Amino acid sequence: MTGLGVGLTHVPGAEPILEACADLLEVVEIEPQTLWRSWPDGTTICDEEALRRLADLPGARLLHSVGNPVGGCRPPDPRQTALVGELAERLHTPWVSEHLAFNRTGRGRDGFRTGFILPPRQTPEGVRRSVASVRVMADALPVPLAVEIGANYLQPRADELPDGQFVAAVAEGAGCGLLLDLHNVLANQRNGRAPVDRLLDELPLDRVWEVHLAGGFEHRGYWLDSHSGMPDEELLALAERVLPRLPALRAVLFEVMSSALPGLDPQAVRDLLIRVREQWRPSLTAGRPLLAPVAQSFPLGDGPATRPNPEEWEHSLGTLTIGREADSAFARELTADPAIAILRELVMEFRASALAGTLVNTIRLLLLTLGEAGVRALLDDYTSSHPPELLATEEAEAFATDLRRTRPRVPWLTDVLELDLGLLRVRLDDAPQTVRLGTDPYELLSALGVGRLPVDPRQGDFLIRLTA
Repeated sequence: MTGLGVGLTHVPGAEPILEACADLLEVVEIEPQTLWRSWPDGTTICDEEALRRLADLPGARLLHSVGNPVGGCRPPDPRQTALVGELAERLHTPWVSEHLAFNRTGRGRDGFRTGFILPPRQTPEGVRRSVASVRVMADALPVPLAVEIGANYLQPRADELPDGQFVAAVAEGAGCGLLLDLHNVLANQRNGRAPVDRLLDELPLDRVWEVHLAGGFEHRGYWLDSHSGMPDEELLALAERVLPRLPALRAVLFEVMSSALPGLDPQAVRDLLIRVREQWRPSLTAGRPLLAPVAQSFPLGDGPATRPNPEEWEHSLGTLTIGREADSAFARELTADPAIAILRELVMEFRASALAGTLVNTIRLLLLTLGEAGVRALLDDYTSSHPPELLATEEAEAFATDLRRTRPRVPWLTDVLELDLGLLRVRLDDAPQTVRLGTDPYELLSALGVGRLPVDPRQGDFLIRLTA
């Protein structure tokens, strides 16, 4: 087994950076959800061609799941867990990581996704619910599980455990490893939560198997964990101080979003990898098989139940995050936290970005016809009645259904939407698709491709075969 080391997290479009840094890469981390393709019948499969391309990259592999967190009352999705476990075996990863958070709340038909990874309730009961969730995933995986300490934009509360104590209690109680995202914990400190040094003093550092580095930016008084560029000097100095304190550390990864890649200097990434390699190397025992820690009890005490309980917390926070009105006394209390407005904005931007990346021509047509304010109103109406979907392709299908229902007065919308959905299904199915249109597709796409509306496009009966 490889001893792992220093590397990058792969995102679509990162190939030029990976090629420029190939001689320095000891490990490449993959987000499995970027390889999944969802069919209209709800089936999810892995993109085998993308997986084959990833197999050619240098270094070892790790898996970092981003859509099936293990900190909430609802257990992780067994279908996603099974897919991640299958990939872990195929890629020979020594462990899998997932977020200590939640992104689904409610029960049955009343349940919904939040569109954002949110912090769990940090109380003794919250610890117990999180431990149970972690164990469900860990027991179903063929390799050990590490949980990531997430970003938390909410103000600290007097009725919650300190951040480090909460994470420690979950890790000790579940017997799992830790992924220490140093940008997350530094952002938390900058946003008024636990100082990094206090958090580290409270954590079981011998459970930290992996560290993430990333960049962010300031927005409306908050430091966002946006993965939008290179780490700043404060973060790099923190890494230099912290990495030697982690006896079980086996991998340090630099994370960046696809949207930030065009502005990323490959030489700056090379310099970062070299700097981290000079600060830290895997220990001599790092190549030995990794064993899951033995679960231990963490003394919390029982005491009276703290309201809100974890289910109330998740429902209220999730409801507010997706833009719905407060429906309980606690939800109304929570609206006073200025982070709620930030979370709502982030969810809206993520959803809009997903649609812009999948229904490219449709969104362009809507912008050219309705303007930014009109499209924003259209999206506000859609998101207020439709909770977020897990995958961008699912969000695109749901928005298309809503457009067919609402029928905004936009010329050629039906034909352009059919073209986009057809192209989307070509990518999903890796097979040609045939669509029937009432407008010449060449004239539609030629005009939209250069950012203008078609001028009197030819009408008729057009049967078009779309290919990759």
